[in-house]
Amino acid sequence: MKLLLDRFALFYPMRIVGTTFMVIVATLYAWHLDRFGPFYYGLVLVLVVYPHVIHAVARKYPQKRRAIELRTFLLDSFAVGVVVHSIGFGPFPTFVLITVALASSLSVDGPRQSFLSAAAVAAGVAAYAVFFPVNTAFVDTIAVDIVSSAFTFIYFMAFAYSARNRSALLLRSEAELRERTASLEIEKLRSDRLLFNLLPSGLAAQMAIPGGIRPMRFERVVLLGIELRHFSRLLQSSPEDQALAHLMHCFKAFDAIADRYGMEKLKTMGDVYIAIGGLPVSAPGDVAAGIRAAWSAREFLGDLAESRLARGALVLDARIAVHAGSVIGGIVETSKLSYDVFGDAMKTLFGMLRGCEDGALVVSDAARRLAGTGVETPGLEPAHGPAVPGSRADGTTLPASSDITAQA
Repeated sequence: MKLLLDRFALFYPMRIVGTTFMVIVATLYAWHLDRFGPFYYGLVLVLVVYPHVIHAVARKYPQKRRAIELRTFLLDSFAVGVVVHSIGFGPFPTFVLITVALASSLSVDGPRQSFLSAAAVAAGVAAYAVFFPVNTAFVDTIAVDIVSSAFTFIYFMAFAYSARNRSALLLRSEAELRERTASLEIEKLRSDRLLFNLLPSGLAAQMAIPGGIRPMRFERVVLLGIELRHFSRLLQSSPEDQALAHLMHCFKAFDAIADRYGMEKLKTMGDVYIAIGGLPVSAPGDVAAGIRAAWSAREFLGDLAESRLARGALVLDARIAVHAGSVIGGIVETSKLSYDVFGDAMKTLFGMLRGCEDGALVVSDAARRLAGTGVETPGLEPAHGPAVPGSRADGTTLPASSDITAQA
């Protein structure tokens, strides 16, 4: 709104300059032609008062400022036609007045407004002719020429300043628009980033589709669960910030491992990390990749345990489980939006985590069948050094999980 008011700020003083010029010219011609009378005094009164009236109305209704100014330009042009006829169509002042009226209209609203202003000038001439005959007795006076020249200079200097002011406002508006656009783009990036953090990347784009993400069944996904044991004990024996930093370090490493093998973090629940692969579209190697991711996580935890034991720090035992099956995925719309999967496959995974020993890595029979052969040691040599605390010393076997799955 302020920009709109600034755009029309000079119209009020320019209108005063224009009406003052018309009053002076009309007075000089009335004096030379001896035409002082009621019409002259009425015309002068209107020319003196109406710019202030228009200004007051525009300030009262700033939201309609543009419409008010466009209609006022027609009134200005009508007054020009009346004055042009009243001065007997004196060449120089007539040329100045009509040029100013049409040029101002053209600059504000284009050719259409200029055409309307020309029609308003003709209407003013015609209105004056109804009451007074046409008088072309030109008055050759130096005073009129001087006043006309001075008015032309003052008006067009103000007009040029107004054009410069409008250009500056346009540049400022463009700069503010660019800033707002950049801010919106930043906010969109932030919201998209948050959305990608909340949803599997393959599903995030569906949020823009009408209806959003609907519950879907995914027939073959691979689930990786990692439970870091004894975290509560770590919180009691270590400063809270160090314990949480250790947990976050592990979770970030699991994120990197999952990403390396084409999986995504599904959620964390306290000290439990769940990743999923094959969602929304499964591939033949997803299950084998999930088992390799489990081995990589186990190897990472073994190296981390060795490092922490060397420093005398407390080590978290880990249970790792891999399962494959069908799930139903959908958005949980509570006070905080989240994406989750449901079904027997998730129950089986949690049952495997509860049933396996600390430090063990278990793979369900279903995952073994889908993965095929050759994934027991997926390109990794067995850890012959210190194993993950609680695991068997050689760390080479994947315990069969048939019994564990049955317990789930």
